[in-house]
Amino acid sequence: MSAVSIPLKQNDYLSWLGKITLCNVEEGKEKLKKMKMGQDFCQELEQNGIFYTWCIRHPEVVSCIESRHYYQRYQEYFQTDYSICKHLLVQERKGEKRIFLIVVEDEKEVDLHQMQEVLNCSKLEFVSKEKLESLLHTYSGNISIFHLKYDINHQIKLVMDQDLLHKKLLAFHPLYNGMSVFIEPKYILKYLKIIGCQKKMISIPEKQYVLKKVL
Repeated sequence: MSAVSIPLKQNDYLSWLGKITLCNVEEGKEKLKKMKMGQDFCQELEQNGIFYTWCIRHPEVVSCIESRHYYQRYQEYFQTDYSICKHLLVQERKGEKRIFLIVVEDEKEVDLHQMQEVLNCSKLEFVSKEKLESLLHTYSGNISIFHLKYDINHQIKLVMDQDLLHKKLLAFHPLYNGMSVFIEPKYILKYLKIIGCQKKMISIPEKQYVLKKVL
């Protein structure tokens, strides 16, 4: 299936250009560099026979909530259901200090305490920004399953919610959080195979809230 790229709305373009005008030259160069990286990566996917259904360019976002806000503007193009994927990069606080990338649908709230039992590991905590940059060459708010291409020593254990395999399309950032690709699960599995990433598919439990009686 050929990829279809959806541009920004006119107002988004004007807003983006306005920000570029106000920022200094170095910031502008950095933004353009990240945009090119995203475009080049999309070409890399296609060259490896990994085809996405839609590619959207939008202002940089740092949360799933922000992403959903922009995606809703293009609902007329999608004509199908999609799931935004949330990424949690965590590590054991003690012991082996194993590192896990947990990928779930954005609306599922993950209980890290429950995940300790599921993964049979010690207490989990989020990795530092320094470690995030070292392992995946990225920063908080811009973590994608695609960044695992940089984990050449396979230090990170990927844990995916098996419910994602039943979705029609999954939304990920192609290394840059100013772009999003909507892709079928089968192509994500193909990508993981190409980069040699071992995955663990499980039913990730959702956080449960217990109402306490107040006397």
